[in-house]
Amino acid sequence: MIPIDEKATIKKARQFLANDFQQFKALALSRYNMPSGMPSGVAVSGGMIDTMEKKQVKGLDAVAVVDAVRDALEKMRPDNAKLIELKYINGVRVVDIACRIGYSERGTYKLINQALLEFGMLYGLIVWG
Repeated sequence: MIPIDEKATIKKARQFLANDFQQFKALALSRYNMPSGMPSGVAVSGGMIDTMEKKQVKGLDAVAVVDAVRDALEKMRPDNAKLIELKYINGVRVVDIACRIGYSERGTYKLINQALLEFGMLYGLIVWG
């Protein structure tokens, strides 16, 4: 059996949560929070929303992605889910998380990496070695 490349899986999960997920989250929120916003399908000058609109046309629905991430978090160990939520959903800095949980900053990064590995495996971001 091919082993999981843990470092690559952690990196892929980190990139997804820090980049793509943030854009999907913003687009999903804009669907509900922009009463006078541009209707879908109206040409815009580019940028994050336009990029996500193109992904949505290709079959990725922003609300469904956000819901899938929340489902994955519900299946995770509570401590790991809380770390992911603090860092990538609420945007809390690692140094502040470290203060909250009573670990060093380096120890907190290790815990976040463990949480990212669990998330990556549950969300299907596994990289095989």
